[in-house]
Amino acid sequence: MTERKLLDKANGLEQYLIKSEAKPYSINNLEQALSLFDSTGYVIAYLDYKVFVGKINIDSFEFFENETIEERYIQKLRLFNNDKELLIWRDNDGLKGRLRIDGEGKDTFVVDACQVLWGTEKKELGNGWIKLFEDRGTELILPYDENIKIDEKENRLFIITRNYISFHPDTNQATYIDCRFIKFTNKHLE
Repeated sequence: MTERKLLDKANGLEQYLIKSEAKPYSINNLEQALSLFDSTGYVIAYLDYKVFVGKINIDSFEFFENETIEERYIQKLRLFNNDKELLIWRDNDGLKGRLRIDGEGKDTFVVDACQVLWGTEKKELGNGWIKLFEDRGTELILPYDENIKIDEKENRLFIITRNYISFHPDTNQATYIDCRFIKFTNKHLE
């Protein structure tokens, strides 16, 4: 994917022009979702009773202590990596989805941002998993890349998001039309 810098940073954000394409889907089941995504990456599952983060191993999900997703409890899923994201949500008619692929499609303006994740304390759980938590009791368990340093000072864990911009045809007013997750990092965008 080739990106071209268009504007200087303002408030830490930078606008780029990339190729990107988004397609809607009706999702019948999680096997179809994995088949559509067809890559390794991460998954964030927003369920009726819990949020958890895991890995995608092309044809399966991997969660801490072998947790599983029951389709009837899905509110939203994000399957993502550096190149694409499959966003799935539940509505009255079942599961719907949007597959966004960067590097294909039409020219699109984007802005990348780092969103800090909750948790200033870290506990390694073994086998590539960590728990980020606060003394107040909130915690997040997620896969851990040993190259990412996390501490309670300057090395916080972030998720990079990409925000897609479109322009109103009559007024040329810019607005965000989509957002996707890219990756976890402990570095601010440079």
